[in-house]
Amino acid sequence: MRLTAPLLAATMMAGLSACASTPQPMASAPAAVEQAAPDGPPDLLVVIAVDQLSSRLMEEYLPLMSGGLKRIAGQGTYFVNGYQAQAATETCPGHSTILTGSLPARTGIIANEWVEMARGEGSEVYCAEDPDRRGEQGDRDVISARHLLVPTLGTYMKAADARSRNVAIAGKDRAAVMLGGHDADQRWWWGPDGWMTDLAPPAPDVVTSATVTTRNLIDAGSAGLTIPTVCAEKPVVTVGDMGPMGRDPLGWEAGDGRKFRRTPAYDGAVLALGGALIDDLKLGRGEAPDLISLGLSATDYVGHAYGPLGGEMCLQMFALDQNLDGFLKFLDGRGLDYAVVLTADHGGQPIPERYRLTGVDAERIDAELVARVNKSVGDRLGLAEGWVEYGAPGDVYVDPGLDPKIRDVAKGWLKMAYEAEPQVEAVWHREEIMMEPIPTGDPTGWTLKQRVRASFHPDRSGDLYVVIKEYVTPIAEPMPGYVSTHGSPYEYDRRVPVAFYRPGAPALARPDAVRTVDILPTLAAHLGLSLGDAELDGVCLDGVHAVRCAR
Repeated sequence: MRLTAPLLAATMMAGLSACASTPQPMASAPAAVEQAAPDGPPDLLVVIAVDQLSSRLMEEYLPLMSGGLKRIAGQGTYFVNGYQAQAATETCPGHSTILTGSLPARTGIIANEWVEMARGEGSEVYCAEDPDRRGEQGDRDVISARHLLVPTLGTYMKAADARSRNVAIAGKDRAAVMLGGHDADQRWWWGPDGWMTDLAPPAPDVVTSATVTTRNLIDAGSAGLTIPTVCAEKPVVTVGDMGPMGRDPLGWEAGDGRKFRRTPAYDGAVLALGGALIDDLKLGRGEAPDLISLGLSATDYVGHAYGPLGGEMCLQMFALDQNLDGFLKFLDGRGLDYAVVLTADHGGQPIPERYRLTGVDAERIDAELVARVNKSVGDRLGLAEGWVEYGAPGDVYVDPGLDPKIRDVAKGWLKMAYEAEPQVEAVWHREEIMMEPIPTGDPTGWTLKQRVRASFHPDRSGDLYVVIKEYVTPIAEPMPGYVSTHGSPYEYDRRVPVAFYRPGAPALARPDAVRTVDILPTLAAHLGLSLGDAELDGVCLDGVHAVRCAR
């Protein structure tokens, strides 16, 4: 099967067929989809991870929606208090929790990047690369799942029945890698050569076709969406290259692939390829259940470029709702017995310039903070440049080659110097963090130190961990496409939606606090899947779609 225009029209609604439409607010829930009550495990499991989709966004926009996002949350089991419970709320660690049942302290994915000082030059390691194969593809990273230390759901499914297929598609390579894990049959992300993979088999024809279609879409450009009143009324701030929304925002100029990523069409392209591979591989029609994971990245790019509280994000939310509506209708039209899980890898911090309009005392990080601390300690001890490195979001690494006594003194002085900074909330040595057990239970009551412990891996984390104060944005100077971020242990970054949807299953909004690590054991129960003696941080969520967890 080739990727055809009708499929694109069905699944890229915001990117193509809805480009000139005006999203309309809706106060009531959409009509229920007529489906028989489910019996037994689904044939196709669809896991959707929306990058930077915070609970705050869901709370604001869900009552106004009428499409796929509304259907998943309104007609499924929707946990309104979902959490990426750890401190490291970035793309890679967040995605690593969704289908592993494990916190970053076990997955080993402590950040998007961390530092291995023993490597010398090039000590910064990307979470989805094989650093021992640098240079094989020029300046590009060799993408790999080698850093992920635990199995994903796809591995468990294939161990139970080798006929199960595990497919992952995302706008970002690290999202596809963390969702697909070590045993993916197909894994694709959009890159400089079109739809790319780290796996050996040649691309199916539908992927080759999708590359051509997506490139043509980028080359054509788009005027974007008509601005509805609810989005136009958002307060305007001016920071970096931002200003009032122009006419038809969230489009892109012809050939501008970077800006294309922060438009609804980018999500539409992922969903379109997902639909094409469902048909081509006949997912959900085999003798064993199949899994397809979809990482939708546009919301994150919009959040970084404009912040999560502006009119641009308002438009993206309505468009996301429409894109998901098209995809669910595609699944319905195929007559598949499917179930959907929707969640996010992290939330997002509003830009301080807009935060202050709401009465929050927010600010940007002092650009000299890290350099000032490093210099003060280095000068006192006479240390040469490069003796310490700071790895976002909070790890501090001290050169292991230093004399042990000098190194211990340096770590002590670093802690005191950071603690004296007015924008720093807390600092701990690795020994203090590792004395904490990995936290369990209700994440709303976890201390900052417990949240850090949930992210801390002894082989990859730093010698110290620094937590910046709440409402301090770690971007000193805004730049085009990067005015806001995430990665903190605070609620605006930790709270994310967790929703389980299966046509015909009863709808239920649940207030109990849950974690993304609870998704894997819950899905295992749905599939009747044994996880063996796996040591997990997550627990099965009893009563989701009437499934009872084993006692």
